Formats: sequence, structure tokens, C-alpha cells
Amino acid sequence: MKAVRTDRELECPGIDAGLRARGVELVTLPDGIPEADLMQAVADADLLLMCYTPITARVIEAAPRLNGIVKYGVGVDAIDIPAAMRRGIPVVNVPDYAEETVAEGAFALMIALAKRLPSITAAVSRDGWIWPEQRWLGRDMSGATLGLVGRGKIGRRMARLAGQGFH
Repeated sequence: MKAVRTDRELECPGIDAGLRARGVELVTLPDGIPEADLMQAVADADLLLMCYTPITARVIEAAPRLNGIVKYGVGVDAIDIPAAMRRGIPVVNVPDYAEETVAEGAFALMIALAKRLPSITAAVSRDGWIWPEQRWLGRDMSGATLGLVGRGKIGRRMARLAGQGFH
């Protein structure tokens, strides 16, 4: 069995070793591989593991042995799903990946901006100690209104993090 993995930024040494231990020939490709090179790499692949690389109809058509496309992440918008369906190739993803991490990161950024931390950090790095002047005062978030766009997993997690402190 041959598996082709794109998007080297997401190195997975444990998974790679596990696949190889099971006799899988694993080919790893560089980030941003041109479509023509990807088409050549998947020509005899049974499995395609990807994250960001566009998997177009041309790529799918160039892989006559392809039995599955695995997106290691949530969104499958980089995959031509209709082309995979026409060939009967299952496409799977990791639907519960990192929603808490993303929501917590967004919440941390929101607090940092409300408290003017990026500006204060830049000023301290540039000038050393800064006097506590009006321009450095952040905004209190208690009682503020939090607007969330979307009610997906991340939006719902953000709402839970906000708790009763927002309106």
C-alpha cells in the first residue's frame, strides 16, 4: 500500500512510523507542491493524507488506485468532494479537532486587545518602563456585549468561556 502525505508543516513522526511499521510506503511531499507534481506523486497511491494542499478533480483523476482521502483537520473545502464522490472515494476529516484551542486563543486575543496589551508590549520593548497614563488604560470587559458570528463548535465554546460576564 502506498500513502502520499502533503503539507510537511504538520510533521507526524509517530503516525509516520506506525504506517511504515504496517508496511505502508509513505511518501511525504513539500508544502505548496504544484498540481502537476502532486498528480505524478499520486499516480500509484492508495491513500492521500492532506491538510491544506488543494485536491482538485485533476489530482483525483490522476490517481486510479486511490481508495481514500484523509484531511487531518476540520474543513474539507480544499478537496473537490464531487470529484471524489464520482469515483466512490471516501473523504474523511477530524471533525472535533481543536475547537477548544481555537476558542481559547480567540478569547485570549480578545482580552489582550481590550487591555491594549499589544500596544503596551510594543511601548515597553521600545522605550522601557512606561508611566501609567490614560492612553494605556484598557477597557473593562465585565458587562460588555460580546457578539459572536456563527453558532458552530467554536462559537458555542466561546459563549461558554464568556459565561455570565457578557451580555
